Amino acid sequence: MAVTVAVGLASRLYPAGDFLWDRVTGEVLYAVAAYLAWAVLLPRRSPARLAAVAFASCLAVEVFKLTGVPAANQDAFLVRWFLGMTFDWVNLGYYLAGVVLAAVADGATRPPAPGDPSPGDAG
Repeated sequence: MAVTVAVGLASRLYPAGDFLWDRVTGEVLYAVAAYLAWAVLLPRRSPARLAAVAFASCLAVEVFKLTGVPAANQDAFLVRWFLGMTFDWVNLGYYLAGVVLAAVADGATRPPAPGDPSPGDAG
């Protein structure tokens, strides 16, 4: 999680003039960090469920920006870096990509659950 947050912050603090680095990376990694946080809090949940909860969390934060509260408190470091300032529909696509990537990686690296047949077992 620390690497995810560090790279996401670096993409904002050190822009390189590249759209993927400057704009997309931070948003996608924000969603990956949300997925990882929920995975720590809910370790027995499936990747699909964690992805849904993480996306819902990102959606809630994005919609909260419509209230104007984050923009009115932009001087607060945590508000500016954790919540952001303005709503953007495009961010929802980046968040979806982030949670899907995290869920696929999680599902591919999880050990099989007890009682699950191994891939070599054919009936």
